[in-house]
Amino acid sequence: MPLINRSIPNLFNGVSQQPASLRLPSQAEEQVNGVSSVVNGLSKRPPTTFEAKLNTDISEDRFVHTIKRDKVEAFKVLITNGDLKVYNLTGVEQTVTFPDGKTYLASPNPLESFACVTVADYTFIVNKDVVVAKNAAVSTGTDRGSKQQFVDLPTSGTVGDVWEISGTGTNAFDSYFVSWSTAGVWRETLKVGIQTSLNASTMPYRLVNNGDGTFTCSQNDWAARYVGDDVSASFPSCVGKTIGDVFFHRNRLGFISGENVIFSRAGSFFNFFPETVTLVLDTDPVDVAVSHTKVAILRHALAFNTSLMLFADQAQFQLTAKDILSPKTAVINVTTEFEIEAGAKPTTSGTSIFFGVTKGDHSGIKEYLVQPLTYTNDASDLTAHVPKYIPKNLFKLASSNLDNAVVGLSKDERNVIYVYRYYWSSPDEKVQSAWSKYTLDSDAVILDADFRNTNLDLTVKRSDGTYLETLNMQDGVDADLGFNVLLDQKTSVTGIYDAVNDWTTWTLEYPVSDVFRVVLGSAFTGKRASVITPTAPTSNTLRCLGNYSLGSVYIGRPYTFTFKLSPIIYKDDKQIATVHNKLKLKNFEILFAETGFFKVEVTPDGRSLYSYKYTGKILGNVDVIIGDVIISSGKFRFPVMGDSIKSTITITNDTITPCSFQAAEWEGMISSGSKHV
Repeated sequence: MPLINRSIPNLFNGVSQQPASLRLPSQAEEQVNGVSSVVNGLSKRPPTTFEAKLNTDISEDRFVHTIKRDKVEAFKVLITNGDLKVYNLTGVEQTVTFPDGKTYLASPNPLESFACVTVADYTFIVNKDVVVAKNAAVSTGTDRGSKQQFVDLPTSGTVGDVWEISGTGTNAFDSYFVSWSTAGVWRETLKVGIQTSLNASTMPYRLVNNGDGTFTCSQNDWAARYVGDDVSASFPSCVGKTIGDVFFHRNRLGFISGENVIFSRAGSFFNFFPETVTLVLDTDPVDVAVSHTKVAILRHALAFNTSLMLFADQAQFQLTAKDILSPKTAVINVTTEFEIEAGAKPTTSGTSIFFGVTKGDHSGIKEYLVQPLTYTNDASDLTAHVPKYIPKNLFKLASSNLDNAVVGLSKDERNVIYVYRYYWSSPDEKVQSAWSKYTLDSDAVILDADFRNTNLDLTVKRSDGTYLETLNMQDGVDADLGFNVLLDQKTSVTGIYDAVNDWTTWTLEYPVSDVFRVVLGSAFTGKRASVITPTAPTSNTLRCLGNYSLGSVYIGRPYTFTFKLSPIIYKDDKQIATVHNKLKLKNFEILFAETGFFKVEVTPDGRSLYSYKYTGKILGNVDVIIGDVIISSGKFRFPVMGDSIKSTITITNDTITPCSFQAAEWEGMISSGSKHV
């Protein structure tokens, strides 16, 4: 039996649910709380940092919207059943006034009922359950009858006189109406006795940043119809229906309603009526329906590149226009026919659009990839190799082109963030397509996740209220210790020493338990980064015997990184699995960098589990300081001694110190039960 060895060149391609013989060597059976990076390899994810407690609300169905005013200033908008609150990122609640009341904000299921879009300091809010209506008021005036041509009108009249210009057989225009004005001329006007305006209480509201730390949530001043009739200047098609989404595209405010896409007049966001009915102007409103053999109720609209992507339950469309978007140039074409996850609004990153699709009891993610000057009519399945990984009922997707990452949240696993990392080495070659998941503690309910620069902002419901936590996707460093202390809900606190009882107490802004850990900061020479297990005498305090008041400490909740390697399959030089060969693994070696701890658990075929730990403290290492954590790089070798397919190898790290893995290598004995012909 010859002894052979093979290398696994990297470990950054995440989870695969394919049979082991079809997987890439760099793909895993399981990856939890691990970051897949083409730069740093596989590492334990950064921690969540406690930013602020927003309120004491513990409901789970809130709608969360992020207002990103600029690179520094941002706000969180939380909508509940009948109320709306705004917070800055330090947790300070902003004053919001409601001059028109809060009736429009009523919904038994805010998470599914609301949609928002922010344009500068205006945030437009749509309640998808509210049916748009007209106001009862009608146009006034005296109906004087009709004339065929404008030149047939009398040379004068009484203010309020309205004539219809019906046209002749040689005219190409529809009829229109004129009235005698106070200026002594005939001007285009409305037909007498028709409704003129939208009911603002049933139309989207606006949340305005007043620039002084306050906000105003009110009705919009929607422009009234002032020319034509119900044929030549009809109300927008959303009247009598609900609005499904709101967007901004090509200097127009837009809605989707049923099968229709509705744009305001160009540059006039609150006007959905034409300026004149005698001509079709390029600035006129656009109201166009999608055309398909299936029922195509539109769920989401996403402005992308120069087009507008439209998502219905069973089909996707693209609205385009040459040069100028106008009633004459708007065209909608079917692009694909996928059954989407309607609860999660698609997200964009660079030249890609990511959207959720339904896969029975699970969800998938598709990617539209748009090359410059071209459009694709297909979308690649990013979850083809993990078809049963993401639970159904996606309700949020977010993406970052800085981190090459997409995250998804599902109602079926509220404490889990599903993470997709990708990397294109060229426009035609994607070298990374990695799925994994981040988990918070079992009591956490993630209400929202949104990227802000390199931070993933999490809005999290806990037992006593709602919190804002941040996960730095670039894996920052705690400067005083030289590495990132890996504790969720991490915060820095200085304790108070009680000499009588010889104990130190730390008071926190959120409830804690004896699950939490205390990590000593740089002030504790010789004990830097030492981990202390405290008690929790009250809901918001931790306590340890001894004097630890010398300086600040890090406090947070431990979490575990898990990486379960795929079964090792022997493949020939052409990377084809050979079923007649049997491989018995002898040893494994892992290349690591900037690592303080990890544990390898090996379960050989038919035998009990063996555990091998790397602690960073190597005998003879001149850098070892008693009490301080050592972060090192090197290789770690351990035995397996079992059948390659039936043996399992799992790497874990439940400590505060980082771990990073670049590659692996194995050696084993090959035997053949038969001769391959």
